[in-house]
Amino acid sequence: MRLIPFIFVLILTACNSNKDEIKPEELTDFSAQGSFQQLWQKRLESKQDAFGYQLRPAPINGALFVADVDGGVYRYQAENGQSQWQTNVNHVISAGPGVSDTVVVVAGPDGQVTALDADTGSQLWQTQVSSEVLSPPVIDRNRVIIRSMDGRIYGLSINNGERQWLFSSEVPNLTLRGTGTPMAKGGRLYVGLDDGDVVALNIIDGATIWQQNVVNNQGKTEIERLSDIDGDLGVVATDLYVSSAANKTLAVATESGQLLWRINHGSRSGVTVSRRFIYLVDNESAIRQIDRSNGELGWLVSDFKYRELTRPVFYLGDLVMGDLAGYIHVIDAFTGKVLNRKQMGKEEFYGTPVVDGNAIYAYNKDGTLTAFRYNE
Repeated sequence: MRLIPFIFVLILTACNSNKDEIKPEELTDFSAQGSFQQLWQKRLESKQDAFGYQLRPAPINGALFVADVDGGVYRYQAENGQSQWQTNVNHVISAGPGVSDTVVVVAGPDGQVTALDADTGSQLWQTQVSSEVLSPPVIDRNRVIIRSMDGRIYGLSINNGERQWLFSSEVPNLTLRGTGTPMAKGGRLYVGLDDGDVVALNIIDGATIWQQNVVNNQGKTEIERLSDIDGDLGVVATDLYVSSAANKTLAVATESGQLLWRINHGSRSGVTVSRRFIYLVDNESAIRQIDRSNGELGWLVSDFKYRELTRPVFYLGDLVMGDLAGYIHVIDAFTGKVLNRKQMGKEEFYGTPVVDGNAIYAYNKDGTLTAFRYNE
């Protein structure tokens, strides 16, 4: 078997035990604090069959780039939503956009990769990789980094899309549907792999700097051995923070990959890191605060069980995340107190909300793109 959605594993486990149906926790009344201010909203194309697609809004230089599943790519003025250009790449988009000052890159379920001019939307080049792309392209140091579902990572030239290097990893027989977005930092590329390895690559030539198995999940069955690192990584100074769907979160040294600490709480969506703490949403949608220096557990919020929360994102001292019904939730990052919530659309989100300055951008799978602020 290949590419089994994680929720299917949860349902399979439940059906084999108590025959209880897993249902999302109902939202309960609470004392709301602060208020939401909608800045603007758009409705883009939607598609039912978009499981695992990561279409994250990408703000840069006062513009906001966004893609829809139908091949549409849009540039808006971030402040007011005024359209600056829109185009269509003539293929389904499953990942992106990745952006730089000059280039916008999107990718598709059949391995299509298309680059557009950031100022005009005109097509610069198009190329093909070996399989479906689910994580947004990463652009850094004149390289466009594309990660495909068959375990390959491509370093393409930003100028013409020609392959400059290729890194290949083995994909286990049973793995979750999804791939983490590579993290570019200081000329290196950090990537969590489906077999529980983390690899550091030179972003210019793809040379392996180090590769370590950090999850090392043991078990008698393939399900028990799931080790996927599918979520976002975090870096602070010389420490790299990694979380796995296999209920493991850990810190490793960026220079060597040496394990610093590991705890038995993990996340499919990855980690959010501050100067002092790590925050994650575990596989049952409990939100956890973790001391990043030693892995010691802090507060726990379990009000949102099975609501498929996105990875939390920082916003002016608070944490913001979305759920499966289109609600945005705001939580105090220091105390874990639930502050407020608002429904932005009717379906789950393509990924974690995106923060740029004092604006937040959230993109639902029903095509609702919302720019808003939260005023505490």
